[in-house]
Amino acid sequence: MKLYKNIDKLVFGALFVFTLTSCGNDWLDVSPYDGINAETALTNTDALDAARTGMYKSLKGTSDFIDYYGRNMFVYGDVRGEDIQYNANYGSSRAEFYYTMEYSTADDFTSSTGIWQSPLITIGRANRIIEAVDGGKISDASSNAATVAQYKNEAKVIRALCLFDLTRIYGEPYLKDNGASLGAPIDTTIYDYNVQVGRSTVAECYTQVIKDLTEAIASGALSTDQTQGYINKWAAEGLLSRVYLSKGDYKNALSISEDVINNSPYKLWTRDQYVNAWNSDNSNHTNEMLFEFVVTNTTDWVDREGYAYLTIENSSKLADPGYGDIVITKSFSDSLLTDPKDIRNDIVDSATADDQHIFGGRKVYLKKFPKGRYNDIPVLRLSEVYLNAAEAAFDEHDNVTAAKYLNDIIENRTTNASELVTPSNITAQRIYMERRKELVGEGQRYFDALRRGETITRYTSSANQGWHSILNSDAQVINTWTAKKALPLIPSYEMDANPNMQQNPTY
Repeated sequence: MKLYKNIDKLVFGALFVFTLTSCGNDWLDVSPYDGINAETALTNTDALDAARTGMYKSLKGTSDFIDYYGRNMFVYGDVRGEDIQYNANYGSSRAEFYYTMEYSTADDFTSSTGIWQSPLITIGRANRIIEAVDGGKISDASSNAATVAQYKNEAKVIRALCLFDLTRIYGEPYLKDNGASLGAPIDTTIYDYNVQVGRSTVAECYTQVIKDLTEAIASGALSTDQTQGYINKWAAEGLLSRVYLSKGDYKNALSISEDVINNSPYKLWTRDQYVNAWNSDNSNHTNEMLFEFVVTNTTDWVDREGYAYLTIENSSKLADPGYGDIVITKSFSDSLLTDPKDIRNDIVDSATADDQHIFGGRKVYLKKFPKGRYNDIPVLRLSEVYLNAAEAAFDEHDNVTAAKYLNDIIENRTTNASELVTPSNITAQRIYMERRKELVGEGQRYFDALRRGETITRYTSSANQGWHSILNSDAQVINTWTAKKALPLIPSYEMDANPNMQQNPTY
């Protein structure tokens, strides 16, 4: 196997160890991703374009590489919460690991269960693009200045996204200790395999993430058009609003959210559009999609292994059955049904007749990916930005603004006027609940609970167990700031390869 220099220096040693013990894992080869090896320098815009393709490819993943947005990022954010669960009755076990939480050592976090290698590889690919542009290596940069600048700043946003994800997965939430604990490794360089870096603090990681995002936005180089499948200015700002909210910088979270809301070409789906708009072929689909992965063919990342396929029931009665790993919980179903006029009740499907008895006839299978493995996958939606604005305004004690943005969501989801809030009755819990209803199945719930230090209650007794599996007590009720397994362990292959890497507290 050829090892190319575009592999991020941080993971080089770990990946080498990993491949010695793996069979058929050719993901170190450049070919599936950018088609260029490190001996072929990025010297012109054609090569830069190929490297850009490789960067997005490693972020999105394939049917073989699902350890990041290919699958695990969504699964991690969903099934560790209380709204989405693994379907032990009919699932394929692809979402079981983070649901049962029965892992105990770093050895349990492998290349298929952890979320480690692909974010770092993607950072390495972003660094390569940035280094080539900043180093003046693009021979035709002057005649393609706008394109070169755009690609460089897209790489900055992608690098920020990956570092932010690693930080919020492996580090304590910023608000727990003001970012003093260990976060993720910060890597902004390439080509030095002799340097094995450790973890920076959460605060240092946030500083780097915000620096990359603000510089990219201020550059003026990012597209302001709707660029389906690629980062644009509005996606960068949407991500920055998420980062500011996670940091507790509510003033800036509100400001940047309002810029997206007021000045971008995106608009909320109406209640009448909502169900059909999830189909990526629908004319309204892109209205809310700040950034999504575009799925183009049967060999793309969701080909029978991606997150979308996990949400479709595994039944011979369906023309195109999935794996059926993901269902909503009974408690979340109860929450939806408190308002029968809420259109989000129609984004969930009933099980087939064979399976209905398990779920009491309830709708449990999400319909957010109606084309199955061929449906595009959302990473950032405009709805989240409205919810970010509402939460940030509330925490800034601006209940008028908070109620305005929350009502924008509610008015587009239900005809029940009694569901609307006022500045006098809006509460944090109401904002959080609307967020859960709107973003269910989009990999957000656990991260939201973690940043706020919430306790996740799956069930406490057989009376409210619903269709949950029998779980160990530490997986039934999870205090996200004190639970032993609130954070995953860094995979053992990384710990073995890098003596400077610091492990999370073991279980």
